[in-house]
Amino acid sequence: MRRALLLAGLSLLARALVAQTLEPAGIVSVVSTRVRSQLPSGTAQFSGAMVGGNGTLSFGRLQLAVSYVQGKVDSAGVGGPGHDLVEGSVLLGAQALPWLTLAVGPHARSYTLTSGTQRWVFWELRARAAAAFIGSAARGYVELWRALSADVNVPESFDHAQGGEAGMIIRFARAPLQARVAYRMDHTVLHGSLGGTRLETVDGLVVGFGVDWH
Repeated sequence: MRRALLLAGLSLLARALVAQTLEPAGIVSVVSTRVRSQLPSGTAQFSGAMVGGNGTLSFGRLQLAVSYVQGKVDSAGVGGPGHDLVEGSVLLGAQALPWLTLAVGPHARSYTLTSGTQRWVFWELRARAAAAFIGSAARGYVELWRALSADVNVPESFDHAQGGEAGMIIRFARAPLQARVAYRMDHTVLHGSLGGTRLETVDGLVVGFGVDWH
């Protein structure tokens, strides 16, 4: 009897999975990025353009999202050195409500400096709310995240990190194409062994264009 119930359950699950279809989407973006590092000894600011992309693969209520950007940010100070910046994330999400998606996963960032490479890895919990406006051609969204834990190879110890993004996605009616405009910001707080506080802020404007087979 138990075996029959198990087989029946597996059969229903298989039918439900077969009924679902994979829905891929991807966007290539240019990100105007600004980095602000505030330490007790002073503040350093950098800015530059980065290029990358992000893609999602939806399967029913589940979603896998991958992003990657890379570029160089130059010092805002006179004659100051710039550095290479690489950033990426892998997030597994679930649609909790028709307008709300919850996701969790790693978000990594690295700076290549003359003195070495700084690496930041955050394990994040994200919430994304989206709604249609201007008919069905455009959707606005707001995404907030908070770091559950982090691993950073800097002298200061990690305290907390959080951030968000707000933007709009426009889908074209007669082709599986989409455009995206958004603003994002990340803020990290660290504490030094002697009591000083380090504040790291990364923000930028995102403009992208890609395909969507939803």
